[in-house]
Amino acid sequence: MRWIAILVSVMLAACSSSTTTSSFTSSENRELGEQLSQSKQVGISPLEIPPLPWDMDSYLPTAPKSTPVAPTLLAVSPEMRAFVDSIDPSMSPRQRMYRILYLLRLERFHLEYDLDTTATAAEAFAQKRGNCISFAAMIVAFAREVGIPAHFNRVHAPQGRRATRSISGSVLVENILHINAEVSLGWSSEIIEMNFAPQSRYRHERISDEEVQSLFLNNLALNKARDGEQHIAFNLLREALGLTPKSSIVWNSIGYLYRRQGKLDLAEMSYTRAIYLDSKNNSARNNLQRVYQLQNRLELLQAAGSPQNSDQDS
Repeated sequence: MRWIAILVSVMLAACSSSTTTSSFTSSENRELGEQLSQSKQVGISPLEIPPLPWDMDSYLPTAPKSTPVAPTLLAVSPEMRAFVDSIDPSMSPRQRMYRILYLLRLERFHLEYDLDTTATAAEAFAQKRGNCISFAAMIVAFAREVGIPAHFNRVHAPQGRRATRSISGSVLVENILHINAEVSLGWSSEIIEMNFAPQSRYRHERISDEEVQSLFLNNLALNKARDGEQHIAFNLLREALGLTPKSSIVWNSIGYLYRRQGKLDLAEMSYTRAIYLDSKNNSARNNLQRVYQLQNRLELLQAAGSPQNSDQDS
C-alpha cells in the first residue's frame, strides 16, 4: 500500500535530537515514545473549549490576492485530453473508462512514489512521480473527463509517521494517511489503489473534493514552510481554510507556522482550535503541550532578564 503524507506537525524536537519513525534507531524511538506519552498530560476536552472568537481574515497574516491553487489538483492537461481523445468516442463512457484503465495497466503506468511530491493529476500523468493523492486525482480526473462519476476515499489504515528536517534544522514529524479513488461503473464501482495495487482491507470513507484539495494545499504549505517560504505557506493554508474551515489538520498546521515564527499565543489558539474541532487530534495535543513548555521557558527567561531567542527550535 502506498501513502500520502498529510503533513501534520506532531512535535518539534530539540535541535540536538530527532524525532523518528521506526526505521531509526531504538534509542531515538524511545525518545519519541517518551515525547508522545507526555502529551497525555495535556488534559483538554473539547467540551471545555468554547468556540474561539477571532475572525479568519484578521487572524491570519494579510496577503495579496492570488490565483487559487486548489483547482489545479484535478485540472485535465492537453496531454491527458489527447490520451482520452485517442479512445474511440463511439464507445460508452463506461467502455471508455475501462479502456483508460486497461491502457494504463497495459503500458505499465507506474507512479514513482515520493511523499514529498504532492503532484496534481496533470503532473502525475506527465512526470510519473507523486504520492497516492496524486494517483487518485489522476484517476478521478480521467473518469470525469469521459463522463463517469468518481470520488476520493480515505482509508482508515493505521497511520504511519516519518520525520523530516527543515532548512533551519528543526524536525517535523508527519502523520501519513492513505487516499484512493473510486470509479462508478454502472451497477458497480471499482476502487483504484495507487499503481493498481490490491485493494486495502481497511475501512474506506468517501471524502469530498474540497477535503482532498485542502489536504493537497496543506501538504504544499508545509513543504513551503520547510523551505523557509512562510508567506506562501500561509497563503496556501488560508485557501485551505476557505475550503474546509473546520479542518483540524489545517488549524494544526497554522499553529505549526506560528510556532516557527515564535508567535506562541497565536500557535496556542490554533492548536486549541484544532483540538476543539477534533478531540482525537493527538498531534495538536502534542504541539499544544510543546507551546506550553516554551511559554513557561519564556516567562522564566523574562524573569531572569534574558533576551528571547524566537528562532530557536528546541
